[in-house]
Amino acid sequence: MQDLLDRIKKIENLILGAATTGEKNAAMSAKERILKKYPELEIYKNPTEYNLYTSNVWQKKLLLAICRKYGVKPYRYHRQKYTTVMVNINEEFLKKVLWKEYLEYSSHLEKLIAGITDDLISKIHKHQEEDVIHKTLN
Repeated sequence: MQDLLDRIKKIENLILGAATTGEKNAAMSAKERILKKYPELEIYKNPTEYNLYTSNVWQKKLLLAICRKYGVKPYRYHRQKYTTVMVNINEEFLKKVLWKEYLEYSSHLEKLIAGITDDLISKIHKHQEEDVIHKTLN
């Protein structure tokens, strides 16, 4: 299955980097052939509603982008937390494609945000751990 997902990612990269319309159409056709060959990757076959939770606004934006990349329509019910994302999709697709890709990109996003934050803080003032004061009770 991992080999299949790697092939789909390579094809997506070809689509994004296509220099001509013909190259793009050929890559899109290849992706469609793979998805037809493996029906368990169908997004809406036997769909189930899932609550997906993110920890912050950046993670949510990332999850929404990945959902839309695959044609999944994310939504949220009235009064749900802003970081909640609802999807109605195939369980196999959620586990093997969408959530796996989200976790991979999420890790990269966290590292990127941490690097930017550390850089910004170092420009304000050199980072130092706070002093720990031990107080004794009389």
